[in-house]
Amino acid sequence: MFRNITVLLEDKIIGTNFLNIATNIAKTSKGNLSGVYVLPLSRTMLNMPGIVDVESFRCKAEEVREKFESSIKISGLKGNWNYSECRDVATEVARQGLYADLIMLSLAEGNYKAIDNILLIASCPTLLVPPSSTSSGNFKRILIAWKNTRESARALHDSLPLLHEAEEVKIITFSDNKQEKQLLNSYLTTHGIKARIDQKSIDSAVTEYGLPMEIDKVIGDKIIALSKQEESDLIVMGCFGHSRLGDAVLSGVTLEISRNAEIPILMSH
Repeated sequence: MFRNITVLLEDKIIGTNFLNIATNIAKTSKGNLSGVYVLPLSRTMLNMPGIVDVESFRCKAEEVREKFESSIKISGLKGNWNYSECRDVATEVARQGLYADLIMLSLAEGNYKAIDNILLIASCPTLLVPPSSTSSGNFKRILIAWKNTRESARALHDSLPLLHEAEEVKIITFSDNKQEKQLLNSYLTTHGIKARIDQKSIDSAVTEYGLPMEIDKVIGDKIIALSKQEESDLIVMGCFGHSRLGDAVLSGVTLEISRNAEIPILMSH
């Protein structure tokens, strides 16, 4: 269960459904919410009061704190507020996440650099929430995007608490390997989870969309389209990428879905 949930808080979550989703997940898990607000200020900026209006940023942080604590109180949850001023948002969130079962992030535009880095360095699964999401946080129809890799296996394992509560679980995999389907069924059955598995070949997916198209975009589009067709309220998938000169570079499918999905995504790296 997700008993300890770390939530990255920022100005952009005000007016969105983000905190409602966070509190509902925490209530279902009987867990605690740890709100993390990071003001990305370097020592140089702090020593330039005439150029950088630090106090205005701190006032905005206070507004978010009040919103967070109000949500906690209304929901009857336990929670705590963690405020820090440092240069690297991703490193601070990952540090706080060392003591969490789940990290929640809002997919607001302008945050992608920090989000991508958190995805690659976090020690626990990460739940990405699109700003326009109307999800309640009660994930009853879950779509798993499977690939025969360590990242996908970890995402599947990390999602088990949610899969147990789901009413319907569907898996899509772009593979013709029949043994893979049997192994997936066997693994989930031992956990008491029934799932429908849809195996598609990459060639058929490309043909359906027409050529020429990048394979990663085809697969990403197909997963998103299926999530809409199935009326899924959560996508579960591995996060694929690497670090280049200190910045995260996500793979095509991961990037495609994280930027375009309209429902929350649970990712593990």
